[in-house]
Amino acid sequence: MKALAYLVLVVPVLYVSSHQAPAPTTLAFERDSIPKSRQTDRYDNFTDWAIYRGDKKANQYAELAQINATNVHQLRKVWEYHTGDPKGPSMYSNPIIVNGLLYFTTPRLHAVALNAVTGKQVWVFDPARYSADKKEFRGRSRGVTYWEDAGGKKQRIFTFVKDRVYALDAGTGALIESFGEKGFIDLRKNLPVDPAKADIEVTTPGIVYKNFLIVGSRVPEGEDSTPGDIRAYDTETGAFRWIFHTVPQKGEFGYDTWKRVEGVTYGGANPWGGFSLDEERGWVFCATGSPAADFIYGGDRQGTNLFGNCVLALDATTGKRKWHYQTIHHDIFDYDNPPAPMLTTITANGKSSDAVVQFTKMGLTFVLDRDTGKPLFPVVEMPVPPSEVPGETAWPTQPFPLKPAPLNRLILTEADLTNITPESRASALKQFRKYKTGYLYTPASQQGTITLPGHQGGMEWGGGSYDPYAGVVYVNVNEAPTINQLVPYQDKGDLALATAAERGAMLYNRNCTSCHGANRQGNPPAFPALTNLKLSSAEIRTVLHAGRGMMPAFSQFTNQQVNDLVAFLESRPQEVKPEKVVSSRVRYANEAPFFVDPYGYPAIAPPWGTLNAVDLTTGDIRWKVPLGEYPELVAKGIRNTGSKSFGGPVATAGDVIFMAGTPDEKIRAFSKHTGEGLWEYQLPAGGYATPSVYMIDGKQYVVIAAGGGGKNGTRYGDSILAFALPDADDRPSNQTKTGTDWIDLFDGATLNGWVQLNGAHTYAVEDGAIVGRTQEGSPNSFLCTKQTFDDFELELDVTVDSVTNSGIQIRSRARPVTVGKGHDLRAGRVYGPQVEMQRNHRPGTPTTGLIYGEALGTGWLSSPDKIQNGHHLLNNEGWNRLRIVAKGPRIQTWLNGQPIEDLTHEGVYKSNPSGFIGLQMHGINGKGPYVMRWKNIRLRRL
Repeated sequence: MKALAYLVLVVPVLYVSSHQAPAPTTLAFERDSIPKSRQTDRYDNFTDWAIYRGDKKANQYAELAQINATNVHQLRKVWEYHTGDPKGPSMYSNPIIVNGLLYFTTPRLHAVALNAVTGKQVWVFDPARYSADKKEFRGRSRGVTYWEDAGGKKQRIFTFVKDRVYALDAGTGALIESFGEKGFIDLRKNLPVDPAKADIEVTTPGIVYKNFLIVGSRVPEGEDSTPGDIRAYDTETGAFRWIFHTVPQKGEFGYDTWKRVEGVTYGGANPWGGFSLDEERGWVFCATGSPAADFIYGGDRQGTNLFGNCVLALDATTGKRKWHYQTIHHDIFDYDNPPAPMLTTITANGKSSDAVVQFTKMGLTFVLDRDTGKPLFPVVEMPVPPSEVPGETAWPTQPFPLKPAPLNRLILTEADLTNITPESRASALKQFRKYKTGYLYTPASQQGTITLPGHQGGMEWGGGSYDPYAGVVYVNVNEAPTINQLVPYQDKGDLALATAAERGAMLYNRNCTSCHGANRQGNPPAFPALTNLKLSSAEIRTVLHAGRGMMPAFSQFTNQQVNDLVAFLESRPQEVKPEKVVSSRVRYANEAPFFVDPYGYPAIAPPWGTLNAVDLTTGDIRWKVPLGEYPELVAKGIRNTGSKSFGGPVATAGDVIFMAGTPDEKIRAFSKHTGEGLWEYQLPAGGYATPSVYMIDGKQYVVIAAGGGGKNGTRYGDSILAFALPDADDRPSNQTKTGTDWIDLFDGATLNGWVQLNGAHTYAVEDGAIVGRTQEGSPNSFLCTKQTFDDFELELDVTVDSVTNSGIQIRSRARPVTVGKGHDLRAGRVYGPQVEMQRNHRPGTPTTGLIYGEALGTGWLSSPDKIQNGHHLLNNEGWNRLRIVAKGPRIQTWLNGQPIEDLTHEGVYKSNPSGFIGLQMHGINGKGPYVMRWKNIRLRRL
């Protein structure tokens, strides 16, 4: 996979160009200032992963580096747990880890606690025992929420089962019957609709602020919808505390942004992707989806439709609105804001700004001021095409951020069509000429409009991962164009004159066509055809009441409505003509099949999915690489296509990004610096979830739920898998034969065997040499070997820039955890002995071949006398031969055949008896770029 070239990371930090001052370097980003909040929740940090998405700011970042870019290839599975239920819809759970227990949910919405070290089951909570009908419910769940009281004595797990919240004892899984209604909250209540008609399903865990449990939900997108209101409950008692109406009630702000039609039910505008929280401000943040009724038609809800498609900031104790920002006015595209906003602190030009970062299905990224909601990068109101459908009025403009740039294509031309096979190309061209096309926000039409990036395109609910110390966000993006078509039908006639099947057809048109099509043809692989059902009437009723696979339950339907829908589904296609119903009116069924080739792959040219790095200090894209493959195409030699992915990435202080979510059923590790793939593992089923990263007893783990199925439609699974590095005694030896056998560490053409740690300087191969170029404001950067060495002899050729300095790291390591304040003590920081590379600028300048304790706290290991006197053995304008011998505590260096240093240091040898070799470029404040070169790098073990 080829990454885009690096762009400059602008971090206004001063670095000296020598080691004269060995005090730890301080970055602009300090741990105690990211974020600026008072840590009132002890688990709101970057190390425990006790909160969905890692922390309350939704950063999905792990400040751990025992697993890092140099050793991630050694990861192995250490345990695997099976739920015993490899069925739909999937396992989307992002496990949380508290007090040594790992908590997650299953497709049957069982809450499970495992020993986080061994994977052994501790307890399972089965909600079917407590449901009204004592029946099992299958649904989507992204995890659970942990809460403890101020003294830590009451420790609870909140698990979300359709329209209920259950409170469980965190240690035993026992239902806490003093909570709510004998252990649960009924979320159908406390809404501005009849509870019997409310259709609520919580798919993403709520968030806790003090003693408030704040919850959102998934609601239907069709005509029979429910308001997506946000509510808070008391974490101890379950008592209702407050509500924010996302569909404003009469007299509330935003009510006049809806042109209401009598008899139409309004709903949606729901934060189905969860929440983020600013503890210091006491504000909760969320992002809402599309308003309802209808899906890609809004003729009955004209206006901007607040608070649909909004980023919202609310007072977490009252629910009062602080501000809102609407990313789409009058959504008729199904372009939800899938994940909760990410809360970041961005530092540029000496100024820090608390920000809110919102990812969207359009592939656009909105970066907003956290206090005001105003954009931090320019946003324009872009004119967009009008709708040609009778009764619809598209909003004339839409917000468009000028930075960061879109992360996917926004328009389809003939040149963008697939060419993976001749048949694929011919099919794509035929469809392209049949349907309308246009730029982003071209409305649906009766003819059909091909839209990019599509309903499953752009950024999805997995969100992104933000490295707060580098100011870079990593996010996966899909390109899955859809064909938005509005099919007229008759509705609201005299139902007394209609047959059961005709009434069922009306229900189907209002609720089912967006997934299964107006003619029941389906939209594979996620949504099957309904033209030749093999289910009995009773089985159809069960599916409608309980849901199945990707299909939610329709528990709000009455028995009569279910019977009517069964009658329609059991009729032959085209047999039922609901338009014959007397006195009916014209409405539009929403069809949105994918634009695919005959084999089901997107009918546009790859890549169909990418992993991206975006510098939030500048808004620039750092790199973009294809993410995932389709095994059937790989077998034909068609590689690096990218794929749709579901779940999110997790970046770590070890300079790796963990990501699963692809149809090839793999979990991967990528370099944060280049997007290069560093490791992959074939899962037993697709891992359509976000990994969790944690450390217990000094050992770091990566965990992923592998439930398969989902929108990629792969085989189901039932596994939770944990990965870790092997223990020291179990690690495979990378020792080569000692003595006269030299090994080439650099092949002269590629960086195979090398990975980057720290900083933002860049490394590339040019003219048979490794070339390093500085980036202004970057801290020290290191290009490191994946192999580790103890005693060795190393030879290499080097050139040294006239301004800055660099070095050769030996026996070096990455700090596994943060051990104090400051850059040098942070997790991931490279530390170990360093052989200096620097010209003799003046007396007192450390010169090439002297030795420094990089981030060891020792300062210079070479004597003050050698530093003061230096030498003139360096060829300033050409290549130099550097030789290093490390044997036990003794380190010797030579430059161009002349001895430079010979020292013994027992303390350094004790802390760093072995480690990787690294090519260091020092942090620099000047613009540069300043250039270092290395070649002919070879080593033999002693």
